[in-house]
Amino acid sequence: MPQNLKLSALGILLVLAAGCEPTLVDALPPTMKDIDPIVTDTSLSPQEKRQRLTELGLTPLVINALLRNERTGNQFGGDLRSAYEKVTAGRLDELTPDEVQIYGDEAESVASGQDFTLSDKQAQAVVDLFRQEGIKTPQDLADFLSDPVNAAGVPADLPQDTVLALFVDFDPSELVDVLP
Repeated sequence: MPQNLKLSALGILLVLAAGCEPTLVDALPPTMKDIDPIVTDTSLSPQEKRQRLTELGLTPLVINALLRNERTGNQFGGDLRSAYEKVTAGRLDELTPDEVQIYGDEAESVASGQDFTLSDKQAQAVVDLFRQEGIKTPQDLADFLSDPVNAAGVPADLPQDTVLALFVDFDPSELVDVLP
């Protein structure tokens, strides 16, 4: 290729490139310099941290890992409103483990003498049960656990009495005044 033709081709490429927006920098993933201020910000709720990390383009699994020390933010998120709506709409099988914990914590705060605190492992077991057994409503749950064969097959880390009390016996309307 003659030298003049090479220079002409290079010149055309430079002119074309000059009119292009720089997208390489925008396409780079966030760094810990971007992430750390969010994760360590004590003024943010776990759900606000999840939202900000999502806005950075991080996946839910990565966010779970980054928020591993946030009891109600490390298992796919949610808030009391989303949990309440799923419970009252007959969509128990759509709850996230975080929503199960948040719903239990708030129910405990308004119900006298009830202990609805669930660990991450217990909340995951609740979600797994609801999804695997197609449990959508409190009545589905009551029917499922009233069968001794079903009840015997429930994992040991799932506290059946607590789950029944929370999702069958507890009246979700008691949470209306504390909904966000």
